[in-house]
Amino acid sequence: MATTIYTYLHHDDLKGSRIVRMDDCMCMLYNIKRNDATFLRDFNEDLQKPALYILLNKEARKAYIGETDDFSKRIIQHLAKKEFWDEVLVFLGSNEDTLSKTEVQYLEYLAYNKALDVKTYNLSENTQSPKLPHMNVMLKGKTDKFFNYVLFLAQFIGCDVFEKRQKIVYKAPELETKAKVMPVPIKFTSEDLKGNTKLSFNGEGKYSKRDMVLRIVKEFVRQFPETTYEELKATFKRDYLGRFAQYEFLQEDIETARKWKELGEDHIHYFLDEKDILISSDGVQFAVCVEWDKNNIINVLGIAKALGWTFDIAR
Repeated sequence: MATTIYTYLHHDDLKGSRIVRMDDCMCMLYNIKRNDATFLRDFNEDLQKPALYILLNKEARKAYIGETDDFSKRIIQHLAKKEFWDEVLVFLGSNEDTLSKTEVQYLEYLAYNKALDVKTYNLSENTQSPKLPHMNVMLKGKTDKFFNYVLFLAQFIGCDVFEKRQKIVYKAPELETKAKVMPVPIKFTSEDLKGNTKLSFNGEGKYSKRDMVLRIVKEFVRQFPETTYEELKATFKRDYLGRFAQYEFLQEDIETARKWKELGEDHIHYFLDEKDILISSDGVQFAVCVEWDKNNIINVLGIAKALGWTFDIAR
């Protein structure tokens, strides 16, 4: 259901005093700036009524919630004795429905406890807690409805005295895990490594390119057993796979990798024999990718060289 809201701007100032009302609404809001003496003079007759009012300092997040039989008289006292506030919200009954003393006392009780519950503003200026007045069920129901308009109009003008502040949770940026070692240039080019070229490792063996990668990762895990899985992934980067980078260099989802036929793959993509399953210092089991050729193995060999390991083309 659509709601039409009317706002009167005193002095045509968007940041100045204003009156806010709605069609068929028992509640009117007078939002008055402390330094706007002309508003208090111009609307003095309107304000000579019982009212719920809230003195505010939005910047200091401080408020005072009160009720009065005659707001025009009460505000003179606050101008003289309370220095903290710079604007006031005054909630009055409509011209046809002036509030009673009991109603404004109940409104003060509701407003104070609502603001106290959400803890958005400091209410220390209220030295006593308002008491719940005695009232019949019908009057209470009518005043509860009026208070709903109070909540609505306060929110409409951007006052959050009755609203819980959103908690801003600062999340420190996650630090990128650093590689233990970065590849360095090697003497071989992709042309040197083409075809069925075999490689020796630390002077031993004849390894295919895919077996050579597995051998290097295994040796790394053996020599650096304190390395976490995230550190291993940062060292043996996925993008080193080049055109095969749709796969992970190191894969912890071993069970899914074993189902390559069920997944419609044309061949296995990881070393999945039990002897080839490795484990990091933080207990993550993982498999090594098999997709290596003359172009993408160079970075992995660069890691081996950076660590002082030797390799050569086996004859």
